[in-house]
Amino acid sequence: MKQLLTYTLAAALVFNLSACGDKKNSDPKLELEKLKKEKSALMEKITELEKKTGKVDSGRIVNVVTSSITPIMFRNYIDVQGRVDAEQTVLATSEAPGIVQNLYVQNGQYVRKGQVLATLKSDALIDDDIDKGVAEIDQQIAFAKVMYDKQKRLWDQEIGTEVQLLAAKNNYESLLKRKQTVLVSRKRVDIAKRSFSIYAPINGMVDGLDLKVGQMVAPGMVGIKLVNMGILKVKIDVPENYGSKVSAGKDVMIIFTDIQDTIQSRIKYVSPTVNPLTRTFDAEVALSANAKYRPNMTTQVKIVGYANDRAFVLPASIIQKTSEGDFVYLDEGGKAKLRRITTGQSYMGKIEITSGLNLGDLVIVNGYQDLNEGDRLKTEL
Repeated sequence: MKQLLTYTLAAALVFNLSACGDKKNSDPKLELEKLKKEKSALMEKITELEKKTGKVDSGRIVNVVTSSITPIMFRNYIDVQGRVDAEQTVLATSEAPGIVQNLYVQNGQYVRKGQVLATLKSDALIDDDIDKGVAEIDQQIAFAKVMYDKQKRLWDQEIGTEVQLLAAKNNYESLLKRKQTVLVSRKRVDIAKRSFSIYAPINGMVDGLDLKVGQMVAPGMVGIKLVNMGILKVKIDVPENYGSKVSAGKDVMIIFTDIQDTIQSRIKYVSPTVNPLTRTFDAEVALSANAKYRPNMTTQVKIVGYANDRAFVLPASIIQKTSEGDFVYLDEGGKAKLRRITTGQSYMGKIEITSGLNLGDLVIVNGYQDLNEGDRLKTEL
């Protein structure tokens, strides 16, 4: 019976191939799918009749390659694109409009927070006279105090008049108040002068110098770009359909294809909102400082969507799919045996086997294409 069905299968395939050749405009892919379905149906029928007749040994000897089932680590990844970004990138600008008078930095220079990067010209803010005024008042205060102390000693000795004492005291105290007024004025001038200087708001490297001496600038318009290269991250735009699989703490693999570097890390932050235009949400991975990594570098990011450290894994191509379920061929005592299996997650042509196989089972991974259950096997190394 099995030989008859085998001949029938071969005849059917030859007939269909001949018919395909007659159709000049037929689609080869569609014809191939049709033949595979017909073959699968015939193989199911053969298996069913073999079980009924009890005749399983075909007498054929088929060369095969087997693989012993052992548990391995299996990962299912979500593949997305990422880009390196600096945690701190700022534009240092002036607080007041003015003309650039001095530039103290250049591109590539490292600066520290609070360092003066440039100054603007402002003729209105000349405080030399204020400093001279403070020095003169200090001299007058010193003389007034001497006169007041002398007059007080005379008064204590009942020499002189009370008017002379009060006049000396009043002159001394008036000079003290005048000095405070001048100091307040100088403080205001210092604050105003600060607005005519450009300071570094962070530690970082100068990555863009859009200023020139003599150029007119205004607050927030042009300035000096600073990048903190010590704090980097990888930003990821994750499609919204992965919302339930991507969360903070998930393991990721970051691949820098251009510099041939790969690192393992974890997701640090996941945005709770979806961008309505791109239908993606943001995720971030912290990146250690390294001279190899530069802002705006592109990366390939693999986010672990599923993990099983002890999984039975097989190539998806060897699984025989039928209407009764999924099967694989095993080598049992030198003969081909179909075993029903249950599959789980898959990734890059590999599929997890969740049930149906046992430790040490010999799964046929090559030569299974033309196998029939019961065929005798010759295992190749």
